[in-house]
Amino acid sequence: MDEHTRRTLDSLFSPRGIAVVGSMKEGKIAGQVIVQLVEGDFPGRIWAVNPKSEAPPKYPEIPARSSLSEIPDELDTAVICSPAATVASVLEDAGRRSVSSAVILTSGFGEIGHLEEERRLRQIAETRGIRLIGPNCAGIMSSGARLYASIEVRALPGSVAFLSQSGAVGGAVLAMAEERGIGFSKFVSFGNRTDLGEVELLDYFLEDPETEAAALYLESVQEGRPFIEAARRFAARKPLILIKAGRSEAGSRAAGSHTGSLAGSDEVFQVVVRETGAIRANDLEEMLDLCQGVSSLPPVKGRRLLLVTNSGGPGILTTDAAEKSGLQIVPPREQQQARLREFLPPHASVSNPVDLTVEGSAEDFRRSLELLLRSDAYDCAVAINVGTPFIDSQVLARGIAEAAESTGKPVAAVFMAGRIVEEGLKLFHEKNIPAFPTGERAVRVLAAMAARQEFLRRPTPTRSQKLRTLGSGPSPAPLQPPVLMSTGMDLLRHYGLPLPNYRFVPAGEKASDHIDHLSYPLAMKVVSPGLAHKSEVGGVALNIENPEELDHSFQRMAERLGAGSFAGVLIHEMIPQGLELILGLKHDPSFG
Repeated sequence: MDEHTRRTLDSLFSPRGIAVVGSMKEGKIAGQVIVQLVEGDFPGRIWAVNPKSEAPPKYPEIPARSSLSEIPDELDTAVICSPAATVASVLEDAGRRSVSSAVILTSGFGEIGHLEEERRLRQIAETRGIRLIGPNCAGIMSSGARLYASIEVRALPGSVAFLSQSGAVGGAVLAMAEERGIGFSKFVSFGNRTDLGEVELLDYFLEDPETEAAALYLESVQEGRPFIEAARRFAARKPLILIKAGRSEAGSRAAGSHTGSLAGSDEVFQVVVRETGAIRANDLEEMLDLCQGVSSLPPVKGRRLLLVTNSGGPGILTTDAAEKSGLQIVPPREQQQARLREFLPPHASVSNPVDLTVEGSAEDFRRSLELLLRSDAYDCAVAINVGTPFIDSQVLARGIAEAAESTGKPVAAVFMAGRIVEEGLKLFHEKNIPAFPTGERAVRVLAAMAARQEFLRRPTPTRSQKLRTLGSGPSPAPLQPPVLMSTGMDLLRHYGLPLPNYRFVPAGEKASDHIDHLSYPLAMKVVSPGLAHKSEVGGVALNIENPEELDHSFQRMAERLGAGSFAGVLIHEMIPQGLELILGLKHDPSFG
């Protein structure tokens, strides 16, 4: 990221002054944004801008002007909530005022087919040197700067940056996160992504000291290759959680109507996730679980899981989910089991799960976790408490928290359920111990974090990295359909893939004149545009032993297909019998 863009984004997330453009009447978006800024204790100057120079009724002391150019103070950012027809002129005004960034909440552009109007916004911004978020977005937040330029629930402070293509999803996640006590360092709803999108924002958050991880909700990827590189850069240093809508055919159509962009193939996106080292969430609940895990737990360095529970049923369910997620449930060593029996209740199970029974105390939880986690037998643990009214959940939580702190290993808590465990959950929040509603959800987080560490330890480059190193010299010219088999073979050879020796013989020539340096036996395959299955039309001849047989096969194929369909043949040496693998190519609208 260039220094100018970085400085612009610094001022976007920590502006000295901010102007909100739009109607300040009760219930209008612009007025609500100012309410959020004031009640979020924004330290900079706030201005209201609208034709009547009105301030919001709730805060009439906010200074108001009829245009951005009338504001005398330092002004870094404009939040535009005025009608779609006015946004272009407001941007022009922002340019004259030397505003460096604008957040456009207004909808009514590319998402409803008004692409030309959206392109005009981009042109004005480029001409005036303004960087844009939106349009059709829900705003931005920076908890460290006390900036809440949005109509959504104010984010709690945290260490995860949350980016959302959908404003509604962004707002829902913020509300869900607030209920669970999960905070965010930054929030960006980028909407139609006319200018700034996930690529530049990921690069910015990679260097942001307030951000330790990022979560990204996408409905489409606009710049596939740059996104892969940005995701790879980010995931190599900080956890990256991705959730993408439009996985089904119907969902893909719905995503296109929402933000006016193509969703692309989910199979391709899954490969991108795997090859960049990101973590994919299947739904919003799992995304928040992962946010809680990566922001609270130390790295999960292996898959060996310890379960300590005071109830058998939830322990069994968690064991099933753990194994399904790829975690390993191994029993303690005999010596460890003997030591557990010294202090646990008589009916306790000292296998894995370690079942303390309902008699299990805070000291039992602490000592069991410390004994086993301090050995090299386990990498992480889940502690499960099924609460009863006569047991103080806070006392149990303290024992688990002490074990997590003393061992330094990842410990996730599961306290079930309702008001009888509220005090215990409060203590976990204070101690930054992640607590999940069920053991199944806890182990999915631990498994994802373990997989991330395995990716980071991979000694060899990914397949996509290897492919970029193949070949030398200038790239071949772009392929134009129809792509003949001979052209495809030439392309594969250019990129260094091992191929049998081959020759292309065009129609009208003699096959035996083209086989210098080829050794019998040979294979001949017809080259014909639009022909998918060569063998069905007699377009394959194998184990050709001499020139006469070669020319005869060539002539026979030419006669069968006719002059209009026969482009020639590909002749190559026969190779030893082995695994036959058929590969196909697909053009994805996002990744190419």
